[in-house]
Amino acid sequence: MKERIYKYKLDFYYKSLIIYFVTLIIYILIKGRFFHASFEVVVKDPIIYIIAIFIIFFLTMLLANTIRAREIIIGEDKIIFKNRFGQRDVKITEILAIRFSREKRRSRKDRSDVRYVKLRLTGRKRLFKIRLNDYQDEVELANEFSIISKNIETKKNK
Repeated sequence: MKERIYKYKLDFYYKSLIIYFVTLIIYILIKGRFFHASFEVVVKDPIIYIIAIFIIFFLTMLLANTIRAREIIIGEDKIIFKNRFGQRDVKITEILAIRFSREKRRSRKDRSDVRYVKLRLTGRKRLFKIRLNDYQDEVELANEFSIISKNIETKKNK
């Protein structure tokens, strides 16, 4: 069986960065004053500073998450939670239970089937949470965890 790799999604940061950057350009074009051959930008406008703060924030978040390069690798007998600075191997035999949960604050029509996967591991008191919509192919990732969960349940029942 082949290892399946699920990489961290950066779409949200790209889209937010583009939207705020386009908003800044449009705002500067609207607020700027056209004189003869020069274009004067209103520098003392606080809205420009606010939009620039958002651009800087999303740019740093995009860079930080790009540098981290998180991914989940699911193999036959283990799950690897990997980033650029290290990795954590969780063997399937170490998983005691897998719980699937949804986001409670959203209405039924807006929320997806599964939002979080919580792993109960041996030797760890707290649950290991994974937010599925942070990774590419979240439906396939949810299916992978449901298959692992069924395998764990059948081994417990034997």
